[in-house]
Amino acid sequence: MSRHACAKMFGCLFAVACSSTGAPAGSVDAAGTNPATDTTPAAGGTSAGGTSAGGGGATAPSQGGGSASSAGAGGTAPSSSGGAAPSTGAGGAPATVTSLSKDGITWTFDRPVVAGQFVTGDFYIVGPATVSAVDPPPSKATPYLNGSVMNLPTANGKSGFDSRLNDGADQSWWFDASLRSYPPISLKAGDALVSPRSLATPHTVPEVMRSEDMNISPVASYSVLTVLSAPAAADAFRPSYCDRGQTMYRASSLQRSLLPSLAPPKPSQTPTLGQFETWFRRPWIDTNAFLFDAPAEYMPSYGAQVAAAVGFAALTLMLDQAAADKVNLTNYLVQYGIDLFGCVKAGYGWPGFGGHRSGRKLPIVLAGILLGDGAMKNVSASYPDKFGEDTQTVYINKIPGGYSKAWQGATVIYGGHYGVHQDGTPMSTDPLYGPYEQLAPAQWSLLDGNEQLGEAYRRCCTSLVWVGEALAMRLLKAESVWSYPAFFDYVDRWMTEDDTQAVADIKAQSGFDYSSDWERQRQTKGYFQGGFPQYSFVDDMWAKYR
Repeated sequence: MSRHACAKMFGCLFAVACSSTGAPAGSVDAAGTNPATDTTPAAGGTSAGGTSAGGGGATAPSQGGGSASSAGAGGTAPSSSGGAAPSTGAGGAPATVTSLSKDGITWTFDRPVVAGQFVTGDFYIVGPATVSAVDPPPSKATPYLNGSVMNLPTANGKSGFDSRLNDGADQSWWFDASLRSYPPISLKAGDALVSPRSLATPHTVPEVMRSEDMNISPVASYSVLTVLSAPAAADAFRPSYCDRGQTMYRASSLQRSLLPSLAPPKPSQTPTLGQFETWFRRPWIDTNAFLFDAPAEYMPSYGAQVAAAVGFAALTLMLDQAAADKVNLTNYLVQYGIDLFGCVKAGYGWPGFGGHRSGRKLPIVLAGILLGDGAMKNVSASYPDKFGEDTQTVYINKIPGGYSKAWQGATVIYGGHYGVHQDGTPMSTDPLYGPYEQLAPAQWSLLDGNEQLGEAYRRCCTSLVWVGEALAMRLLKAESVWSYPAFFDYVDRWMTEDDTQAVADIKAQSGFDYSSDWERQRQTKGYFQGGFPQYSFVDDMWAKYR
């Protein structure tokens, strides 16, 4: 089976997202970012519209009513003289400004507004207010670039940021120009304005976690402007861009001591915190079903890589590094969890769909554990069928048909392309998209007569990226909090079951060959080798700590 099988959807090949052609793995992130400096050039050096693609400086709001910009976590604290004060590592005190700049986006207001920063460096203003200009400016005709969208998720599930949606095939039908907000933009407390910086040329930025592939999105980066009714505490996290109620969480509430401090199994194959800080510092906008509009400079455009990045980052936080050194990455992952939880509460979710919908549950549960927030920790109890890891794993005795074991003897199985409901009932009535391991390989349904959709995705794009997530939860002793034991038992099966005979039997019965090293069970590294420097990290952690 080719790696291209992992990108099959509706009979269309996501050739860009899962290309197996490759450049050598480097030590920089998906946009060529140097983790030590955290500056990020866009492809070609500028974003569409001519704006410099670098982060917007390092000065914070001036109390003299001038402009403000920020490129780092927390930026720098405001100064009463209008200059830059020493960095506080958290949001600065509120100040009055006429414009704000963040990571290449500048919002200009029609009159001075009170502004401040959240602990992650994102800006807020106190509303009501009016944005009189956004730079880079949004285009008003095809191609639609740099389009701000207010109050995600959109009602129709489509995107308004950039019309050049293309994964190797034209996906512009996912774009809706009516979702865009053009200046003057009236804002009130509860609003969140998400503004993108478009790439000059899409498909030119290496994919996060798989640098030999190109990110499919035309969007380079996002900045979020949150509108509050009053200034926030200096250590407040940004409310989710999906949360109109603006639930506020504080970094001072994090129980950071819950993170283990384990010896790295192989120091030479251990990622640095900085690698993931670079990727998670900016907002991961995650309300497009297939990530056609993911921020290419720092977020993957495929769910398998989302799960991989989340799992690798979470495991890196489990290592014996100084507590102070873990602060930023912990904050960034918690912020991602807060964002995702707000989207879930707004009705959004990531149920199974091949390799597209993994990686979103762990940040929510991790945030809940560290914040001591029961609703986040127990997200699946209140919002079932929302996450790929759970809908795509199931005990075989729960699916219809009275089965007690799979064709090769397993008792926990892959739930299929679309997966199953919490009670084991398949999401789809078409057997092509549901559980199949209860049947002999010769009986497996085929896509277009030439692909075993279930087994192809089980091996290429789901199971192996779940391992880091499952191990991180185990190291936090959070299996019961996760509240779906089939996921952990399935990952154990993937990492311990010798599939030599099964691979041979599948080929003998059906002609499909899964003998390539990267497709085999009992490992994850084959998927990342050549695309991520420390490709064996999850395997090494599993061998030492599971």
